[in-house]
Amino acid sequence: MVVEARHRTLGVFPIHRYPEVDGAVEVELRDRLRATVLDGAEPDTRTAGPIALIHSAKLHRLAFPDSPRKSVVARMAEIAAGQWAADSVRAAIRDMQAAMAAVTVITLATTTS
Repeated sequence: MVVEARHRTLGVFPIHRYPEVDGAVEVELRDRLRATVLDGAEPDTRTAGPIALIHSAKLHRLAFPDSPRKSVVARMAEIAAGQWAADSVRAAIRDMQAAMAAVTVITLATTTS
């Protein structure tokens, strides 16, 4: 759960922040992810979805910074197989990278002419 915190910087610029009130939900999610990916627990649908997203976005090191990368990637790939979220995120990232490549090529072509 988050709350809205408003204040002004230099008495002029409004700043809106949303700090976490209770970190229990995050701790519980991290514990489920750790148990599933590192300890080999059977994933439920609530856990498999976030694992598929983390795997598709290639955020393995962010989620498990101190764990052996190869085993984490392999386990996440196994869990993500067949998850709709993994396929959708992978396609969105691929499309975004293709669009950025096209913009780069067009920019280079117009600036070098």
